[in-house]
Amino acid sequence: MWVDVDEPNAVEEFWNGMREAAAAAARHQDSALYNAIVKIGRSALAQGVELVPSCGFFLQCPVCSAQSGQRCVNAPGHPLQENNLHPERVELSEKAIRGEVPVPAPLGNVRGSRLIR
Repeated sequence: MWVDVDEPNAVEEFWNGMREAAAAAARHQDSALYNAIVKIGRSALAQGVELVPSCGFFLQCPVCSAQSGQRCVNAPGHPLQENNLHPERVELSEKAIRGEVPVPAPLGNVRGSRLIR
């Protein structure tokens, strides 16, 4: 398989793949896979890959509680309008992936899940 890293959509495609992997981790309740995804994301950032808004799919939404890999839903006082994610979720995910705040439990309130350090 050939991947052109200079392709205009390469960054978005990378994060789309990461989002799909995060959805699989949530679906299978696999914290180890989720932890690996966050490590890969942080490594990509360290190598200069930019974050895109879809990175919000990695974390549970603090507004509507949508799980990793799920789209947000309208919540009172927090309409989605044209977006698939609440701005608070995008902001939290950017800070968490950059290491500015601890990463919340990756799979919602899964028993035994831990923060990634």
